[in-house]
Amino acid sequence: MSKLNSTRKAAAVVASLALAFGGISAATSSAATAAADWSCKPTKAKPVTIRMIEYFAGPARTPLLNAFARQYEQKNPGVKIDLISPSQADSPAKITQLIQAKNVDIVEPAGAIYSQAVVAGQLADIAKQFKATKAYKYLTPYTKQMAEQTTKGKIYGIGNGYYTKASFVRADRFKAAGLAIPKTWNDIYNAKSMQKDNQYVYAMRGAAAAHSQALFIIHAHLAPNLNQTGLQTKDGKSIFATPEAQTAMDLLLKIWKEAAPAASVAWGYPEMVKGFHTGVANYLIQDNEVIQIVEENFEPYEKGNWTMAQIPKGPTGYSAQFIGAGGLWSITQSAKCKNVALGFLDYITQDPQHSAFARAYGVGPVTTTAANDPFFKTGAWSIYAKINADPKELKFSGVRGPKLTACYGAMYSQLDKDMAKLYTGDLTTTQLLKGWADGLGKADCID
Repeated sequence: MSKLNSTRKAAAVVASLALAFGGISAATSSAATAAADWSCKPTKAKPVTIRMIEYFAGPARTPLLNAFARQYEQKNPGVKIDLISPSQADSPAKITQLIQAKNVDIVEPAGAIYSQAVVAGQLADIAKQFKATKAYKYLTPYTKQMAEQTTKGKIYGIGNGYYTKASFVRADRFKAAGLAIPKTWNDIYNAKSMQKDNQYVYAMRGAAAAHSQALFIIHAHLAPNLNQTGLQTKDGKSIFATPEAQTAMDLLLKIWKEAAPAASVAWGYPEMVKGFHTGVANYLIQDNEVIQIVEENFEPYEKGNWTMAQIPKGPTGYSAQFIGAGGLWSITQSAKCKNVALGFLDYITQDPQHSAFARAYGVGPVTTTAANDPFFKTGAWSIYAKINADPKELKFSGVRGPKLTACYGAMYSQLDKDMAKLYTGDLTTTQLLKGWADGLGKADCID
């Protein structure tokens, strides 16, 4: 299952943008002969081809990107944009392969790819050039902060939308059971009394990115004693080496055993979402683009049978989450014509291009103009204004500092492996936390 579902709305947007533009151009090799990476001058006689690979390819965004590419080519003779759109299962390997082969100009380095590529020096610092673009002027303040998420003063990527976690809740079923919508992690566990037949409370994540569940609940138990990394307390110690983390993980394991489907040990993103909209699980923590999927596969938000809520809080009354980029466009260090690559990123990060992309793809917008669109303030989307206004829901822009970034990248795959062992009983919560504290709390990981 693709991370994105096609929609009539997206199709209409694509159709309007693609009018008068031809089909996708065939891939060609760069013919640039400029002397420096930032001073290429494409011409019809000596065209420049920019190879761009997306991580989250899908029917709601890939056609849009291709339409933008054709528009940009018409506005800039001599420039060709070759969009590569692998399946999401193949994306990590394909992106890593192209970066290492120095055969790609623009990448969408999701997951551990970003941190690994930054540490390896494979992504270009575009701060000076990007801050001079038209697009930069219209970015939201938080987007600008996110752009410098790894090292202050350096920009290795431009966000193309936000993923903000919220809770999707089957309000009708909680009401029928005589239960209030859960506000805390303990509420989720205590709602197990509503379970019957093949209906469970919580859509647990047991496959890819399973460690996100641990971060949600540990953050909620530790906040506000968290520094800006989200992986350390205010005094710089690993969050995993705290008594609060032990309490949190013991509760998460109880939720898994008693209030989640057994099958969720193998659930990744698509299975979690399907589990919610088919009624197997009544409470789901997921990103904003799931609004679109639930409305299409279950029913419109306006009917009132499902609602949106903030992610559950801990005993301190706080919750916390990483506000991640829905995607991040980076220019590779090996790109021979960085100025041309940045020109295209400048174009698609401006409105109306970005606004159309955010609406069709279902991500939070990165521009001030798109953020003021009523579409992002009404209905199911209104929950994000509440999240942003809540001082007791802390937000992190990502793992900060080159040393911690390197450690997190190295540990990323191990975190999910350990979660799988926890669910199957091959690791205790104490053993898991010790391994994570040792891996991410050692001296050379502390910035």
